[in-house]
Amino acid sequence: MAKKSWKSVSPVLFIKNINIDLEEYLADFKNFKNLHHGIRYAHKYDLLHNGSFHEAIGPVLVIAQCFCLMPVRGIRSHSAKGLNFRWLSFRTAYCLVYMLSTIVDTLLTLNMVRYKKLDVRNIEPLVFHITILFASIGFLRLASKWPKLMRSWQQVEKQLPAFRSWQEREELAKRIKTVTFVLITVSLTEHLLSTISAIHFANYCPATKDPIESYFLNVVSQIFFIFDYSPWLAWLGKIQNVLMTFGWTYMDVFVLIIGIGLSSMLKRVGHHLESYVGQPMPESHWREARRQYMLICDLIEEVDEAVSGITMLSFANNLYFVCIQCLKSINTMPSVAHAIYFYFSLLFLLARTLTVCLYLAEVNDRSRTPLNILKQVPDKAYNLEVERFTLEISSMTVAMTGMQYFDITRKLVLTVAGTIVTYELVLIQFQEDQKLWNCDND
Repeated sequence: MAKKSWKSVSPVLFIKNINIDLEEYLADFKNFKNLHHGIRYAHKYDLLHNGSFHEAIGPVLVIAQCFCLMPVRGIRSHSAKGLNFRWLSFRTAYCLVYMLSTIVDTLLTLNMVRYKKLDVRNIEPLVFHITILFASIGFLRLASKWPKLMRSWQQVEKQLPAFRSWQEREELAKRIKTVTFVLITVSLTEHLLSTISAIHFANYCPATKDPIESYFLNVVSQIFFIFDYSPWLAWLGKIQNVLMTFGWTYMDVFVLIIGIGLSSMLKRVGHHLESYVGQPMPESHWREARRQYMLICDLIEEVDEAVSGITMLSFANNLYFVCIQCLKSINTMPSVAHAIYFYFSLLFLLARTLTVCLYLAEVNDRSRTPLNILKQVPDKAYNLEVERFTLEISSMTVAMTGMQYFDITRKLVLTVAGTIVTYELVLIQFQEDQKLWNCDND
């Protein structure tokens, strides 16, 4: 089918597409339930739940779209066949407007930074803005690939061993919802503490007599570095700040969930093989198990190619901000409110970084499970297929990567920790103890 150019699309058709997509978007949001459930009543969709990753990640993508990310249609459909991406849609237009505002905000931040002394404190906002800008571009690029990727994922899931119970079928969705709920809740708590700290600073170093104006002059200072103060500009800047803060956390949440989804398939194959440990099985059994394992490995490679840019950005961002926050921790805290926010933020950042590493490393851990099972095959049942399966697992490194520069395994945690310590020792030599709130410089 030939692609339609922008010029060939009539204004009426464009508006119709926008209206249809907007209705679907509002329907998705209306049907969205809370991420964290307690006891819930039985529903027909609970019985129809097929345990696919597409279904499990649906609510998370709804949240992402509320914050201008992943503009894919059909994310709440029962099958990946219902997914679709279109440039002429409300979702995409919504995300493009956000990207445009992020570009403007980044340029304003760059303009403000170039008039200040280039040091660790002043360059941090620019790094934050650039990271979010590249992340939004990465998610838009991924959204265009998402329908095809999820269809491939679902095709692999259909060829895996069947679930043994309804609890096992719903395990993936519950795990994803729980992890997402915890991380987003803690992130919101951190943002509220940040707001309280900023309000306290507005009283500590008032820029004007109006406390509200002082607050906005501090929070969105890059805007009023050029423009005169305006309430509507202040609120637009604050909304932009909230959207970017969510995107900053969502990078980690997303790659973490990808790791959960991939490791769950390897776990499913591993549990199936464990049920036959010590039993003499025919070659057809091991041939089928090897085929399923290789399908998952091929899918991991395909998924990694699509998301490795976001993964690389997530790791680089976390490494930078962990170093900066650890460096700031040796400075004098100007107030109790600021100290509570700062150390809460530091602990959350460290925990989030460690969680992302461990969940992505779980893919590599699960890929080694069949090897331990193959070692327990009785001598009389050892055959050519078992030997092939063993050699393939031993010779391959199945893991997520950061744009092919590094494999994410448990050893990477120690490598990252060592890198942070090295950078800290270098930075401390040039760091002078100073109050983080300096009214003369802020």
